[in-house]
Amino acid sequence: MQKIYKILSFSLLMITINSFSQQSNLLHFSTDDGLSSTSINDIIQDEIGYLWLATDKGLIRFDGEKFENLQKRTNSKVNVLYLKKDSLFIGHQKGLFLYKNKTYKFLGKEIINKILVNDNHFFLATQQGIYQLKQEYLQPLQIHTKIDFFPIKDILITKHAAYVATNKALWIIDKLLHVVKKKIILNNEVVSIIEINDKILAATKNNGIKIIQKNKVVSSIQTEQNISVVKLIDNELWIATNGNGIEVLDAYRFSFKRKINKYNSNISNQITAVYKDNKNSIWIGSTDKGLYKYRSIGTSLSEKKLQVHIENIAINYKNISLINKSLKLTPDQNNISISFKTIDLENSKNIQYQYSLNNNVSPWSSKNSIEFANLKPGKYMFSVQSKIGEKFSQKVLFHFYIDKPLYMKTWFMVLSTSLLFFIIALFIDLRLKQIQKKNKKEVDLLKTEKHLLSLEQKALQLQMNPHFIFNVLNGIKALGNKGKSKELNTTISQFSVLLRSVLNNSRLEEITLKDEIKTLKNYLELEQKMSSKDFKFCFKTNLNNIDTEEILIPPMLIQPFVENSIKHGFLTQIDNPNLIISFEVKHQFLHFVIEDNGIGFLQSKKRKNSNHKSVALSVTKERIDNLSPKSVFKIEEIIKNNQIKGTKVSFRIPLKTDY
Repeated sequence: MQKIYKILSFSLLMITINSFSQQSNLLHFSTDDGLSSTSINDIIQDEIGYLWLATDKGLIRFDGEKFENLQKRTNSKVNVLYLKKDSLFIGHQKGLFLYKNKTYKFLGKEIINKILVNDNHFFLATQQGIYQLKQEYLQPLQIHTKIDFFPIKDILITKHAAYVATNKALWIIDKLLHVVKKKIILNNEVVSIIEINDKILAATKNNGIKIIQKNKVVSSIQTEQNISVVKLIDNELWIATNGNGIEVLDAYRFSFKRKINKYNSNISNQITAVYKDNKNSIWIGSTDKGLYKYRSIGTSLSEKKLQVHIENIAINYKNISLINKSLKLTPDQNNISISFKTIDLENSKNIQYQYSLNNNVSPWSSKNSIEFANLKPGKYMFSVQSKIGEKFSQKVLFHFYIDKPLYMKTWFMVLSTSLLFFIIALFIDLRLKQIQKKNKKEVDLLKTEKHLLSLEQKALQLQMNPHFIFNVLNGIKALGNKGKSKELNTTISQFSVLLRSVLNNSRLEEITLKDEIKTLKNYLELEQKMSSKDFKFCFKTNLNNIDTEEILIPPMLIQPFVENSIKHGFLTQIDNPNLIISFEVKHQFLHFVIEDNGIGFLQSKKRKNSNHKSVALSVTKERIDNLSPKSVFKIEEIIKNNQIKGTKVSFRIPLKTDY
């Protein structure tokens, strides 16, 4: 009796010690620690070190210090997770989602129980058969009606075949794509399948674990009821149950090693997930009490190299996807925010960071983000390093280049300078040309004025030709010899008035039409007295109610044509020689017409070589042409019934008035 008591006491002591040892290596996380849900369905770890949890209230990420719910809005159940590099596939109660670069993408509405990748093919165990993910859409696989429309619990693909566990049976299939052979090898609900040393272990829900070799069940392992998942961790078989905690067996002899449940440790019995992280810690998910971190006695931490990662880069407060660790930015993209992270689930509170931008180095601190505002154009190299105690990570480098504004670029400055010099040279050239043009215009104007002055002088000479003066003086002498004193005085007065008019008008640029008519009338009356030819003359005006005193014309413009008619038009004896001088205003022009009924200007040329006439015509015509580009001059013979009846000289100049 005493011996039995000693054995019982010793056994109780060993259980207590074992319980205490296990409890001392068990860390519990619940809602008090920031966990938004105590129901954990799956656990996975990414390359950076984050722990991802599929919970009944969405997707949760854990960095060793705080839990972050990434699906606060949906707040619904996540069944299973699968990581492929930076892509996280989420088997959600609402379907399959892809989480990448902080954005979600919906891929299909099927409820996923497990995600499996084989030879780059994505296979999905769903509540209604097996699906394949193809180019971001889900395609169902047609295998067998008892597979295609039934809940699939697990899939295992080996070198030789594929095993599919439904809620009714375990199937063996030659291959999932293009199935040829298929058969049932176990009529039972199988919840988890693993492979150990060419043996297939199929965990049934309530009938233990079946060992399968050569497509047959060869033996069974008796375990607790309600198995949820079986995991191979190191050399141990971890059997999680929904009601009896965890049972740990030797993975090769299948012998019992220990139990982890509420009776020997502070842990839930409702276990749904078991996962070993990169530091050899085992994470356990329950359906009612949250998350546990467990380490067996004697298990040492993995000496994994410390790594720091650039998590996010924002340009002008807008996140970007960093493909290469080099970036070229525009001049206005000069506000840069960078966040970085080192994940160590064992020492999350002891991580420190040091960063540098070019040669500016920061002190060590726990701050894992930095903002650079209003950076100047140029090349930059950002580096960051982390440490835990005396353990340092390698530096991570990020290069970026902020381009210069257009006005600061060398080619633009050269082009702008060249363009400026070109504009200056062009301006100088244009200015010189303007000056040259102005000088030329002034020279031409001076030449024109000189020429006009010369024409005026010639016109004056033509009007005051010696022959006319000689005739008048001889006429005055003859009147004196005859004793005709009254007629003599009248002639002398007319001649003096004519001389004074000619001399006064020659000094003016313009005279009134009235003065021109007065001078012409005086001249013609003298010609009538002195000439041997008896002729008549008259003036006609049609000036649109404009007074002759208001119309301005150049002086000495008509007299040469009048003289030419008298001297050469009336060269022979004709009946009733007559001279008509007309002035008419029409369309903003003043028209002049001198008509005679003489022999015609062509006939007069033949009978007498008159140099005086040709000089008068050419000088006056040139004067008229220089008055305006629109001036018109014309001389023609008057022909009636094929006979020459006289000469007509007509020209026009722009109308000019003194108002």
